[in-house]
Amino acid sequence: MNILYVVNDFFPLFYGGVERYVLNISKQMQRTGHRVKVLTYGMDDKKNGYSRWGDMFLKKYSYEQVPVLCVRHNEIPPDIGYRTGDSLMETHLCDLLQQEHIDIVHVAHPMKLCSVINSAHHLNIPLFLTLTDFWLLCPRGRFFKPDYSPCNSPMEGRKCMEECGAESSVIQRYAHAYALFQKADHIIAPSRFIRKIFEQNGWHKEIALVKHGVDYARIAAPSGRIHRKHNGPLVFGYTGLITRFKGVDLLVQSFKRVKSDKIALHIHGDIYKEWVWERDFFHELRNSIKDDMRIKFLGKYSHDQLQDIFSSIDMTVVPSTTLESYGLVVTESLLCSVPVLVSDIVGSAYEYVSDGVNGFVFSVNHPETLGEIIGRIAADPSLPGMLRENIVPPPRIEEEAFMLECLYGRGNG
Repeated sequence: MNILYVVNDFFPLFYGGVERYVLNISKQMQRTGHRVKVLTYGMDDKKNGYSRWGDMFLKKYSYEQVPVLCVRHNEIPPDIGYRTGDSLMETHLCDLLQQEHIDIVHVAHPMKLCSVINSAHHLNIPLFLTLTDFWLLCPRGRFFKPDYSPCNSPMEGRKCMEECGAESSVIQRYAHAYALFQKADHIIAPSRFIRKIFEQNGWHKEIALVKHGVDYARIAAPSGRIHRKHNGPLVFGYTGLITRFKGVDLLVQSFKRVKSDKIALHIHGDIYKEWVWERDFFHELRNSIKDDMRIKFLGKYSHDQLQDIFSSIDMTVVPSTTLESYGLVVTESLLCSVPVLVSDIVGSAYEYVSDGVNGFVFSVNHPETLGEIIGRIAADPSLPGMLRENIVPPPRIEEEAFMLECLYGRGNG
């Protein structure tokens, strides 16, 4: 089959969890024998390899042997991350889907490229939608207010106006997003958590649970297990974007409150340089640790370095303070036999982490418990080793691909 995976951003410019999910499943589908391409939106300068494409621009490139189709407007609309439709793009994407002879359109994230849903629907191409976050429900994508406090429902856009200062157009946006959701032939959720959130907001449709698989060949040690030999302090590790909604500031504050020279915190990752609003946050965060030599910022990393990172830490911390639909780092860490300390609004925690058994779960409604757990581990460094013994390896990428193939077969039937 000719499969087109659609994602708002992609490598090499963007490198978050959704991008990794699309890359992982694309490569696995290639190994299975399918012809795969990725459609994404270009946020870089249109001089960087783009060609005129009617009234828009198109760039073709390859990332790790995965062909990529990158589209963009002549001038990127200021509301590109908010809008739920674009008639100009819809027309162009209809042509593109036909030219590429696409059999399956699988949307991993609709932001910036919502029009592909209408295009596929118009051409009767089977359409699959994976709910990788909450962007259809919430323009912010993660249910948080301007002060980063959590929100539990948009109330069909009314709460967005009342508490987030959104314009009245958010009501229409919500209705358009719901219509896009209904147009998908098959809806997929990687966790029960995200499925529950959509159902609680009245978005009722059959939603298949297909958990994200991990590429064992790429991440795991040959034995599938990593056991760090202790030689120094017990190391807590964070990997991912350094941003406020990921709770990195809560992690740093909680760690600093634990006065112990037997622990260290290694933060692996970087900010998106394009996210201007996060630069001040990063600067403040760096300044806040100047007096604590136990905390190290180790910078941006590549996916191929994950095994080395996990072999250097004793406990992975996923401290997200806003809703996270999945969290690939949870399964990647467990695959390497590194237990996880995770907040209770991370979707994959509901699938894989049992509090006090193979990891720890803290409540974002009681953030002080994060520091309490770190202190408990500092007082008893044997805890990560005990948790490690109860880790069950997560599913393989091959299992996820097989389940998707079964759904694709139904879509083409």
